[in-house]
Amino acid sequence: MPPVMSQINDPKVAFAYLRPVCVLLTKEPTVTNVETLSEQLKDVHEGSLQQLQEYVLFPLRFVLKVTGGKKEKLVQAVAEAVSYVVERTCVQSWDTLRDLFSELCSCLCSPTDPGKPADTSEELRSAMLRCLNALLHAAYGDIVFKLYEPMMLPELGAAISLLLILGEKDKSRDIQAAALKCLQSLILHCDCTQEHVVPSSDERCSVGGTMASFLPGITKALARIITGDLRQGHAVTVRAIKVWSRSVGLVMEDSQLQSRQSCKTPSSDLGRIRQLVVQRTPDWVKGTVEKLCVLLKRIISCTSAHQHWRVRLEMVELADHLLATCSQSLKECVGPLLEALVGAINDDEPRVRERCEVALRDVSQRNQSGTAIKNLTDVLSENLHSLATSLPRLMRTSDDQKKLFVLNVFLGYLKVLGPLVSVVLNSAAHLDRISKALMQ
Repeated sequence: MPPVMSQINDPKVAFAYLRPVCVLLTKEPTVTNVETLSEQLKDVHEGSLQQLQEYVLFPLRFVLKVTGGKKEKLVQAVAEAVSYVVERTCVQSWDTLRDLFSELCSCLCSPTDPGKPADTSEELRSAMLRCLNALLHAAYGDIVFKLYEPMMLPELGAAISLLLILGEKDKSRDIQAAALKCLQSLILHCDCTQEHVVPSSDERCSVGGTMASFLPGITKALARIITGDLRQGHAVTVRAIKVWSRSVGLVMEDSQLQSRQSCKTPSSDLGRIRQLVVQRTPDWVKGTVEKLCVLLKRIISCTSAHQHWRVRLEMVELADHLLATCSQSLKECVGPLLEALVGAINDDEPRVRERCEVALRDVSQRNQSGTAIKNLTDVLSENLHSLATSLPRLMRTSDDQKKLFVLNVFLGYLKVLGPLVSVVLNSAAHLDRISKALMQ
C-alpha cells in the first residue's frame, strides 16, 4: 500500500496512538473494539507497524484464545485485522509464526472434532483462509522452513488434512479454491505476484522430505477433486491439478532422490513423532510411483477432453513439470505423461497448442541431449508401436472426437521423436498399417 501523507511514521507516536485501544481490547473483547483498532491501524505507516507488530498482534491473539472461536463475528473481525497486519509486515519471530499458525488452524477446526472443519459461516472461513495464506507469505527469511522440521509434523499434518477437506467438500467454490491456494503456499509453490523466499537445495530437500509423509493423502484427495463433479467449476479443478503437480514434483524430484539427505535417519529425540517421518528409500519410491501412476491415469482420462481450456492447459503444465523434474523417479509415469502432452498438440484453444508445442520441444531437446529419462526413446517407441498397431481398429470403431484425439496423439509422437521416427517406425508392417489407417 502506498504511504499516505497523514499516516503516522514515528513508532513512538504510533505506539501512543494505538496503546489505548489495544489495552481496551484486552479488557473488553468486542467487535466494536476490534473494528476501532482496525481503523486506527490504517493511520499507521508500514515501517512503524513493523516495529509494533507483536504489540498489535497480542490483543488480537488474546481475543482468539478467550473466545475459543465461538463468537463468529468477533473472530472474523480479528482474522481480518490480523490479515491487515501480516499483509503489510514481515513475521520475523519463529514463535509468532508457529503460534499464530496453530491458532488460526484451531479456529478452522471443529471444537468437538478437531479433524473436521468447524461449522461456521462462509465469511468466517474465507477470512481465516486469507489470514493463514497471508501469514505464510509474511514469514521472513528462513524462519518459514522451521515449519517443515520433523517436530512440526503433527501440526503440519493437521493443517494439510483440514485444507484438503475444505478443498474437496466445502459447498462454496470460493472456499474450495482458497483452501487449495493455502495448500499451494504451504508446499512453497505459490504463483501470486508477491516475491517469495527461494529455498536452497538443502532446504528444498528438507521440505520435500517432510511433505513425503503427506504425499499419499494429498495426491488421493486432489485426484478426487480433479475427477469430481464438473459443477465445482474449472477454477477449483485447475488449482487442484496445480497443487497435485507441484506436490509430486517437490517430493519426487530427481535431484532430491539422488541426494543422500533424502534417506537420512530421523533423530531419536523425536520420540513418537519419529513414526511419522518418511525416509525416501528406493523401496518407498517404487511403491509410491506405482500408486501415483494409477492416480495419474485416472486424472488424464478425466481431463484430456475437459470442456474448459484452462483445465487442459494446466494438464500440459503438469506433464511438462513432471517430465522436467521427475523423469528418473517417475519412469512408470512417463508414458501417460507423454500421452497427455502429445494429445494436446492440436487443441482447439491456441494457448493450449502453443504451450504444448513449447513443452514438446523441451522434451525432444532433453531426449536428444541425453539429459532426459534413460531409454526415453524406448518409451516413445513402445507407445508409438502400440498406437500404430491399434490405429486401423481405432479409426474404424471410434467416434469422431476419439479419432481426432488419437490422431493428435499420433502427430505429437512424431513431433517429439523428430529425426528418430525413421528408427522407430522402420518396419514395413507398421508403415502399412499406418497408411491404411490414415487412408481410411
